[in-house]
Amino acid sequence: MSDIFPPRPLPRDDVAELAAAVVRPDFATQLLAYIRSAADIANFGTFYVADMSRPAPVLSIWAGEMSSYWFNRNASVILANDLLMQSILERIRAAQGGGLFIERWRPAPDDPISPIYARDQVIERVTVSSYSERVGFQSFFLRGKASGWLSDQDMQRLQQVLPLAHELIGLRHRIVGATSFNRTTGGQASALREQDAGPFGDLTPREAEVCDLAVRGMSVAGTALQLGVAENTIRTLRRRAYGKLGVHSAPQIPPLTPQAQG
Repeated sequence: MSDIFPPRPLPRDDVAELAAAVVRPDFATQLLAYIRSAADIANFGTFYVADMSRPAPVLSIWAGEMSSYWFNRNASVILANDLLMQSILERIRAAQGGGLFIERWRPAPDDPISPIYARDQVIERVTVSSYSERVGFQSFFLRGKASGWLSDQDMQRLQQVLPLAHELIGLRHRIVGATSFNRTTGGQASALREQDAGPFGDLTPREAEVCDLAVRGMSVAGTALQLGVAENTIRTLRRRAYGKLGVHSAPQIPPLTPQAQG
């Protein structure tokens, strides 16, 4: 009697389908559809902090009814406001002991974010924050005015799906990296090295490549996976490159490029 069974199609459930989408370009859209199975959420996004010891949050992923232009513009305004940026960091630090920090929040009329929410017809926000190995995330989920306040049942359902959603966002960052709204250089470190521009000319080709991926928000593990080398090698390359450029973290690299090109 044979113990070999003939192959047959096995459909994925919603969670398996979502996990399979982590590396795809449409991941954010797929994730929002999954979240909306629990409650009507108009928009969601994530603020990513590559190094909480030198925090420089960036908007790394987003989807929803709002256009990319307004997502990026809002993020720029929020991160330029020290009070709002510190609020993001405080929530991330609250998760430092492990686990996730989840908060439901409505802006007061005098809150500096209120004009943004009023313009975009947002009345409520749920955030999920995490902090692990110096890396911080805050995912935010925005409820539109047309949908009314979140009910207790909505929140119960969201609390069941948001932990997985947040962890999958973190997994995407580790594998693929972040495409941040104002930090992507499109390989400028490598290009500037080829031009022998300023300190970039001192980089080796591999150091420049690692810088390009770091500025995109790609983690050490993700960079090692993409380049096919050990994680310790990536750490060494980053340390050498940052030393040559006179910086301590990837977010400090983009401001150097205009000066180097000039």
